[in-house]
Amino acid sequence: MSFFSFCQSALRKIRSLFKRSIYSIYNLKERVLFDMVHGVQTSERVELKDFLNATSLDHGKAYYASWSSEVKNAHQVLRNLLQHRFIDHLFIDVGCGKGKVCLLWTMLNKKSQVQQPVMGLDYYLPFIDTAKRNHQKLFKNEGNFVHCNAKDFHFLALKKPLIIYLFNPFEEPMLNELLNKIGKIPVYIVYNIPMHWGIFQDHGYRRVYSKTGSNQNQITLIFTNSSIK
Repeated sequence: MSFFSFCQSALRKIRSLFKRSIYSIYNLKERVLFDMVHGVQTSERVELKDFLNATSLDHGKAYYASWSSEVKNAHQVLRNLLQHRFIDHLFIDVGCGKGKVCLLWTMLNKKSQVQQPVMGLDYYLPFIDTAKRNHQKLFKNEGNFVHCNAKDFHFLALKKPLIIYLFNPFEEPMLNELLNKIGKIPVYIVYNIPMHWGIFQDHGYRRVYSKTGSNQNQITLIFTNSSIK
C-alpha cells in the first residue's frame, strides 16, 4: 500500500469514528438522558425482528425513541400556530412505542398549564405495557395508551380535531391507510423523519411547517387538511 492510499484509508476510518462519536453524543443527549432524569425506560432500541408475538409486522419499522428536542419544538410550533385552538385538539402519538412522546408532551402541557387529552397508539402490546408503566412512574396513572393497529382505529369516534405525531413509524402503504382512515377529520400531523412526505400532497394536505438539519432526526414537517389559517 502506498503512503497516499494509507492516508486515504486512515482518513476514512477517522471520519467513520467521528460520525459514530457524534451519533453517540446525540443519542445520549436526546434519548438516554430523558430516561436517566425521569427514571423511565424509553431509549433502548428494538429491531423489528425482535418483536415477539406481534399479530402482523407488515410495513412496520424498528423502535427508536424520538429526540426530545424535536418533540419540544413541535409542541411550541403548534402552540404558536393554533393559539387558543391548541387545547381543542386531541394529541395522538401513532406508533407510540414505549410512550416517550406522550410523556414529554404531557410534561410540556403541564409546564405551560395547558389542559389537553393525550393518547398513544401502538400495535405491539409489550410497548403499550411499558408505556403504561412509564406513565405510572411519572404521573401516578397509566395514561391513555391503546393497543391497536392504526389502520383499524376509529379516529372519528374521538369526535375531536386531532394533532397526530408520527416518528416515521411505518412504510408508505400503512401511511396511506392511516390518511384514508382519518379522512376529513381536521388534523395537524407532525411527521419526523418524513421519508414518505409526498403522500400527504396526494391526499390534499398542505405543509404549514418544515425544519431540516444535518441528522435525519432533525427533519420534521407538519401537514394539515384544515382550511383554517
